[in-house]
Amino acid sequence: MTPTIAEGPLETGPEAQIEATQTVSNTELKQLDKNQVNFSDLITEKAINQGVNAKLANSIAFCESTYRQFENTGEALRGNQNRLDVGLFQINEKYHLEKSQELGFDIHTTEGNIDYALWLIKNEGEQHWKWSQHCWGPKVS
Repeated sequence: MTPTIAEGPLETGPEAQIEATQTVSNTELKQLDKNQVNFSDLITEKAINQGVNAKLANSIAFCESTYRQFENTGEALRGNQNRLDVGLFQINEKYHLEKSQELGFDIHTTEGNIDYALWLIKNEGEQHWKWSQHCWGPKVS
């Protein structure tokens, strides 16, 4: 498998997943963010642990951000169409910031963005990503 990285073209899609078995600590997540490494395995591990379809979660993250949480400047990745969309899953701050904070998630961090997105998928389905369904829908059909 060719590693998927956050910069440059990607050579593998979300279907090229490897089940992660190692738990990643908050400190390690911060290091992952700085190094912009492959987040597919982390999403897969967290999805499995939370009872969420890992292929769906990875497909959404891939289509929304090509597995990027941060810009090269170190700032959280913002949407091209809507600057209120943030991070790996392009979670919209207008609609989700308050709820994510109530639940204890910081969507501006890798861990918080992934965990809140998985919470949304598990509790409300994939409706929040309907605008990118043309991209991720065929990958999970």
